[in-house]
Amino acid sequence: MYTFLYMLRNLGRVATNVCRQRRIAFEAIRALASTPLKMPSLSPTMSEGTIVRWLKKEGEEFNPGDALCEIQTDKATITLDTEEEGIVAKILMPDNSTDVKVGKLIAILVEKGDDWKNVEVPKTEEKTSEKKPSETKPVEKEEKQEQPKSDQQQTAQSHHAVGPAARTLLEQYGIELSKIQGTGPHGIIMKSDVQNYIDSNQLKAKSHTQEKKPTKQQTPDKQEKQIKESGGRRYHDIEISSIRRAIAKRLTYSKTNIPHQYISITSNVDQIIRLRKQMISDPKATVKVSVNDFIIKAVAYGLRQVPQMNGVYDDKNGLKLQSTVDISVAVATDNGLITPIVFNADRLSVQDINGQVRQLATKAKEGKLKPNEFQGGSFTISNLGMFGIRSFSAVINPPQIGILAIGQNLLKYSGDDLKTENQLIVTLSYDARACDPQSSALFLQAFRSYMENPTMLITNNKSESILNF
Repeated sequence: MYTFLYMLRNLGRVATNVCRQRRIAFEAIRALASTPLKMPSLSPTMSEGTIVRWLKKEGEEFNPGDALCEIQTDKATITLDTEEEGIVAKILMPDNSTDVKVGKLIAILVEKGDDWKNVEVPKTEEKTSEKKPSETKPVEKEEKQEQPKSDQQQTAQSHHAVGPAARTLLEQYGIELSKIQGTGPHGIIMKSDVQNYIDSNQLKAKSHTQEKKPTKQQTPDKQEKQIKESGGRRYHDIEISSIRRAIAKRLTYSKTNIPHQYISITSNVDQIIRLRKQMISDPKATVKVSVNDFIIKAVAYGLRQVPQMNGVYDDKNGLKLQSTVDISVAVATDNGLITPIVFNADRLSVQDINGQVRQLATKAKEGKLKPNEFQGGSFTISNLGMFGIRSFSAVINPPQIGILAIGQNLLKYSGDDLKTENQLIVTLSYDARACDPQSSALFLQAFRSYMENPTMLITNNKSESILNF
């Protein structure tokens, strides 16, 4: 009997240990069920981005189709949507986090019902965060070992380490810059730092007469030094957005790697102006078409007629001629230039082009363009005629091989009888690696033919293509 009870006791212990191990394993599986959310690549040229703001907070549930956050890419500000459901457990990159590399861990997600409060950050992320202070230490030591800088260098550095409002207070109260300890980012002296110093020392603002009259104790050198420290030119620091940095990189790449060649042509647009007035005055007209809509349609037809200009080029694959005519239209926004796309422009009516351009321009200025609305395109149009620019040369938008710069419509005299006509100058920038002068000239001739015979642009007949796609 005793032996039987002893066996039952051992079996109970074994069962308890098994259950305990299974519970630990289940908790480990639940811990591993967390999903890391990394910075996505929302455009082909995106290498880093800015998290503008989070639309979901920690502990908040999300469902398929919900937007998690807003990310500013090198093209536009895009909402990051999800196709899953779960809970935002941990946000690692808060609002206004700049220069976040693609693939960087920005948040951790868990399934609904999981303990989101006790989620753990992956060890790899902890290691990278631990390395950052050690990497900065040698730099700090090197800076300490540097030789003392001259007064002019110190003055130049101090000039850049003070905010505009703080500098105004320094000038009003005649406070030396070295007496203030900055609490702003990178040690920048803020207005609150100067105000606290004024309140603690009970200082009073100096009058204009006191500032103008130098004291007898001050030497000219000291006077000059004080003026440099408390005076100087005023300036405003403007933070460069990731979009503008990306534009600068792409323009630099385009001008240094793509051999640009330029040719121009002049078109008589009298018939387009008359046709546009007729279309607008029509009582049945639902949209107010513009000359720019005719230009887009003429470019689209010209590309169908000369498809050698309708392509993209890269060093690895060479030239690829596109089967569809997708026109990128340059739109200026507060964050920079963006080129939303009018897809299949050669198959759209002038009225349809007008509606799409208006819609895309509005979304671009509001930062609501989706990636598929500005990524790609086979040719670009940039129009500065509405700003009074007669003509200009545009930079090619890689990997495209051509961009057409549209100037101002000018009224000029022509012919022996000196009749007036409206002339439009356009300049084509093309990639000499992919295009030859003959193809470029044929394209501009086709463009001018459609511009001077606009009735062909409002018919349903498609222009014939040299290549059979």
